[in-house]
Amino acid sequence: MRRHPALSGTPPEGVWLPIGIGTLLRLVQIWMPVLGVHSWRQADTAAMARHFWQAGTPIWLPQIDWGGASAGFVESEFPLYPYLVSRLYGLAGLHEWLARGLSVVCSGLTIWLVIRLGRRWFGAEAGWWGGMAFAIAPLGVYFGRTVQAEALLLLCAAAALEGLSLWQQHHRLWAITLSWIGFTAAALIKVIPLLWLGLPLLMVQLTTDSEAPGSSCKSLVQRFIKLLQKPGFWLYIGTSLATVAAWYWYAHQLGQQSGLSFGFWGSGSDRSSLSLVLDGSSWGNLLLRIALRLLAVVGVPFLVLGIRQSWNQASGSVAISGLVGMLLCTLATMRSSTIHEYYQLPLLLFSSPLIGLGWSSWQRRQPCWQPRALLSIGLIISLTVLSVDYWAVEQRQSRAWMPLALTIRNALPAEGRIVSATSTDPTLLNLARRQGWLISSKQLTPERIQQWQGQGATHLAGSFVWDKTYRPMPLKRQQKLKALAAASRNGWIDERSQTYLIPLDGLPPQF
Repeated sequence: MRRHPALSGTPPEGVWLPIGIGTLLRLVQIWMPVLGVHSWRQADTAAMARHFWQAGTPIWLPQIDWGGASAGFVESEFPLYPYLVSRLYGLAGLHEWLARGLSVVCSGLTIWLVIRLGRRWFGAEAGWWGGMAFAIAPLGVYFGRTVQAEALLLLCAAAALEGLSLWQQHHRLWAITLSWIGFTAAALIKVIPLLWLGLPLLMVQLTTDSEAPGSSCKSLVQRFIKLLQKPGFWLYIGTSLATVAAWYWYAHQLGQQSGLSFGFWGSGSDRSSLSLVLDGSSWGNLLLRIALRLLAVVGVPFLVLGIRQSWNQASGSVAISGLVGMLLCTLATMRSSTIHEYYQLPLLLFSSPLIGLGWSSWQRRQPCWQPRALLSIGLIISLTVLSVDYWAVEQRQSRAWMPLALTIRNALPAEGRIVSATSTDPTLLNLARRQGWLISSKQLTPERIQQWQGQGATHLAGSFVWDKTYRPMPLKRQQKLKALAAASRNGWIDERSQTYLIPLDGLPPQF
C-alpha cells in the first residue's frame, strides 16, 4: 500500500489538504445567524458592522445596540473586523454568512502561514503537520467562523511573524512593512498581543538559522544589546506603540462622552486577582479546556515531545517564547481567560508547529496504520467536541430566539427601540436588528418602564429560559411576566420557544 508522503517520512509539498480540511470544517453551518457559544461577544461585533453599513459612519465611530436612546457610540478595540464586514454588506446586503465567510478566509490564510512558519522553524514535514493540527483544532474551527475578530487577529499575528522572518533573511522593505502592519493591527484589535506576539517577534530578531544549538545566554544578551542600538528597532516599536496608544486614548474619550464602554480600564475591568492565579481549580479547568478543545487530546503528547525536541534549537525559541508570552497573558487576565475561551486561541500559532515537530519525528518510526489511526481519533474527537459543544448550541438557540427576533423585525418599525430582558447579553437586540436597553427581569418596575417609554421604548422582549446567558428565569418572575402579558393589549407569548413580546403602552399602571 502506498503511503501519503507525510506518512512515509518524506516532506509533503502541497498545502491544499490542511487548508481544504480546515476550510470545510469552518463552513459547517455558515448560514447560522449570530448565535451560539459567546453569542454576546459576536452580537456586539455584528451590531458594529450593521451600524457601519446602515449609517455610513467612519471606522472611528463604532456603535452597539444597547445604548438605550443614544446613538450607541462605544469605547472599544479598533473595529477593523466589523468595518471590513460592513464593506461586504455594502456589496451584497446584510447577511451574517458574509461575516462568517470573512472569518473563514482569514482562518484559511492563517493555516497557510502556520505551515510556512512551521517549515521555517522545524522543516517541511513539521510545518505540514502543524498546519493540519491548526486545521482540525476544535477551538480553531469554531472561532475560525464566528462573527468576531479572532480569526483576523490570528492572521495578523502570523503575518507579523512571517514578515519579520523574511526581513531577517532578505531585508526586503515589503517584508518589514508587512510585519509592522500585522503586529500593529493585532495590538489594535486586542491589546494583549503586545506581549504574546511581542516576545516571539523579539526572539526572531535575536536568533538566526545558522546559530548553533544550545547557544549561551550570554550571546543572547549580547545580540539584544546590539538590537537596542539599531534605530530601525525603535522605529518599529515606537511607531506601533504610538499608533495603538493613540487609538485607545481616542476610544477612551469616546467612551467618556457616550458613557458606553466594554470596560477595558480601571477597577471595573477586574481581569485578574492573586486568589485566581493561586486557585488550582481554575488552572485545572483551563488545562482541561486546552487539552480537549484546543489540542483535541491527541495533540497533548506531541506538543510535549515537540517542546522537548526544540528546546535547544534556535528556531524553537521563537515558538516556545510564544507559549511563555501566552502564559504571562493568562496570569495578567486570569479571570477573563477562565471565562472567555477565545483567550487561549493564540496558543495555536505556537503549539501547532511544535505538535507538527513532535508528530513528524514520532510517525517516521511507526507502522503506517498507527499515524493514520491516531489522526482519525483526533479528527473524531474534534468533530465530537464541535458537534456537542458548538454546532448543537447554535441550532438549539436558533429554535429559541429566531421566532421572536423575526416577529420583531417584521412587526415593529426599524427605528423603534425595545427593552431586552436578557441582562447584559445583547444577542436578542442584534438578532432583532434593533437598538434599546439591556436589563434583567428583576429590574422591571413601573417607574423604569415609564422612564423607558419616555425615552422611546415601545416593547419589552425576552425569554423565560434565558433570563441571563445560559440561565433560566426564576419561576416567580415567569409567572409575573406571563400575567403582565395577559393584562396588556397585544401581548405575545410563544409557548414553544418560551419567548415574549409585550407592548409597553398596554401595560396597567401598576403590576
